[in-house]
Amino acid sequence: MPTITAPIVAAYCEGLFSKTGGKSYIEGLKNSKFNTAILALAHPHYQDKSPPAPDAFKGDLYYNDTEIFANGKYVGPAEWIPLVNSLTLGETGIERVWLSIGGGGVGDYGNIQKLIAEYGTGEKNPLYQNLVALKNTFPAIEAIDLDDEEMQDTKLIVEFSRMLGKIGFHVTFCPYYNPDFWVGCLAELEKSDPGLVIAFNLQCYSGGAGNDPDDWIQALRQKLGAGFPASFVIPGVSTDSTPNQVQQQYAQWASDGIGGGFLWTYESAGTQAPDYAAAIATGLGTAAALRGSVEVERRPDTAR
Repeated sequence: MPTITAPIVAAYCEGLFSKTGGKSYIEGLKNSKFNTAILALAHPHYQDKSPPAPDAFKGDLYYNDTEIFANGKYVGPAEWIPLVNSLTLGETGIERVWLSIGGGGVGDYGNIQKLIAEYGTGEKNPLYQNLVALKNTFPAIEAIDLDDEEMQDTKLIVEFSRMLGKIGFHVTFCPYYNPDFWVGCLAELEKSDPGLVIAFNLQCYSGGAGNDPDDWIQALRQKLGAGFPASFVIPGVSTDSTPNQVQQQYAQWASDGIGGGFLWTYESAGTQAPDYAAAIATGLGTAAALRGSVEVERRPDTAR
């Protein structure tokens, strides 16, 4: 069973790997009052280059439009390595870092499906090799967030999650619709890999506007038992709402027993980022959310 026990106050961060100002970005995020940084968005490619060597680039991993891993090696800017790993070090409010894969209309999960079909889920898969390199290069990244808005294929999500678990990552799901699908994936993984998936980062904005976290909590309990923790669900809002509206929304949701909240996105909040973090924490009703403490048993590093 998942072991998150304290409020998450997270922000999806799209601008971390910027070509300029990386240090100031990191310092701002460390002092933003968020306790969790979710780097967004990573994209696995299937074939990036033209012949004569089309296979050489399958499984390359990009952060937005910048290639960061290829052929099992880090190929991104050198300065990004210490910047990312410093997020949880020194004077910082950031206690954990996750990396999100996917988004709308990007084709990532179709690419992952083709890579698994061609190479399997082990060491021969170039994506596996690049994810191992990711873990070794950025030990601050504890979990991979699956934002599949395209495929909705149970076999794919289960196989990919198991691949990530074998490498040593935890997994979060980032759904915005179709609770039967996502709860079904979790139920399958709980049979074979209990505790691998640690949260649903539930989108309650844009395509997920109108989502009620309690509906997802009840769906989880119907499938996995009445004792399944409501804190597994972490609903998110966007900056389309003001900090005051965000605080009011989380005050309403807090009674459901949710495990925290997140903002989409840190960049769009601008100078109000600390206000949004405080709004989530205050709405949840605990100052502890500003510090955060998530007890997650670390999976062993099984990559070779």
